[in-house]
Amino acid sequence: MMPNHTTELADVRLLLEPTESRDGLLHGAWWPRSHDLRRELGGLVTELGRSLGPILRVRVDHDAWNDVPSSLMVSGRFLRVGDFPSPAGTITVIRGDQDGFLLLVVPPETTAARAASLMVAAARADNGTCAADLLARGDDAEETPPAIRLATVRDYRRGDEMAVLALINADRLPGQPLCSPEMLAAAVQGTCADNPAPWAELDPPRTQVMIDHSGDVVGVISYTTRARDAAGLILWLHGRENVSVIEPLVERALGCLASRAVVHAFTVASALTSGLGALPSIRRPVTRKVLEHAGFSGRESWRYLHRGVRGLGLAQASQLVRVASCLRPSGWWLSVDEHEIGVEAVAGTPSDGVGVLWWLGTDTAHDDAALDKALLDRALALLYANGAREIVLYAEGEPLPARSLFDTAGFVDIDHLASYARG
Repeated sequence: MMPNHTTELADVRLLLEPTESRDGLLHGAWWPRSHDLRRELGGLVTELGRSLGPILRVRVDHDAWNDVPSSLMVSGRFLRVGDFPSPAGTITVIRGDQDGFLLLVVPPETTAARAASLMVAAARADNGTCAADLLARGDDAEETPPAIRLATVRDYRRGDEMAVLALINADRLPGQPLCSPEMLAAAVQGTCADNPAPWAELDPPRTQVMIDHSGDVVGVISYTTRARDAAGLILWLHGRENVSVIEPLVERALGCLASRAVVHAFTVASALTSGLGALPSIRRPVTRKVLEHAGFSGRESWRYLHRGVRGLGLAQASQLVRVASCLRPSGWWLSVDEHEIGVEAVAGTPSDGVGVLWWLGTDTAHDDAALDKALLDRALALLYANGAREIVLYAEGEPLPARSLFDTAGFVDIDHLASYARG
């Protein structure tokens, strides 16, 4: 079985002890942006490789992460992960035969001022305090983070554009386009050229940002109401998975929607993304937990998979599959002639080199791996022939095709998408 892949993130927040003497208990510090190890580890390992040489293994504090894989692929190199635990609050990176560096892992939700203090302390050559004690001391010293104690929430302004774009793009999934100023403007206005119908029945959304004590935009939320069923909707929300940002923004939206008996969250695809109308619950664990603590429960769900073209041959077309054009979304409807409702999918016209495939699943009587494969192969051939360089796949349906079908086709399972409702 091939190991999982990780996404390499830019701007790794890392501070190493400058002498590499390793005389102290800790040899530096790392401040990841989330508790998703698959998302965070690639950037760290790549950055460490520049100063320490190739990293062969890492050991982590399993309690600090949502999920710990046994291995990952980072920049084409095999990385062993999680074979043995690292001490609480740390990560051990090993570049050779037991040649390890022990780094403090600053929790993602830590405020900037506190994180800087912890990182400097951990990177001192004579540091004699273990990670658990450093982190505990920090928690005791600062009951309410100053960035949140002095934070304000106000309506979005045009001058917030660049900061809000950075927040949105920090949560971007593989295969999703970078959010542009035009996409943001459309989302703020409550329009979406790719999916206009749901937005036509919504009231104009209200978009608000959170400003910290330094005047920086640290979070954004957009919400609205719908006359048809008198429901409230939280449309989109970003805050670098910092609970001290996400929680008050959700509270603000719910306060404004308090008169609504039902409030939905992440149910409508906005102009910010390509067909993504749900929350990536694995890569956005803080947002998911805040919603659950606020009384939301998960509803519809999809799997989000991604496939690139490099190193993979184009799939062959099958005569078993019938293809018809469709307008909304723009693309093609695919089905198998011999099984009218047995297996079907929709392939969206590629945009900027990205094709989208909606795997609509199978009926309960259908269980034919050959037909599943014929449909998937035909869809891939169609998308690549029309300019796709990578493909996003949304998978739904009971029973789902065997996971090996997508694995064999080169797809990587990225996330589990979920919509939520309260009331």
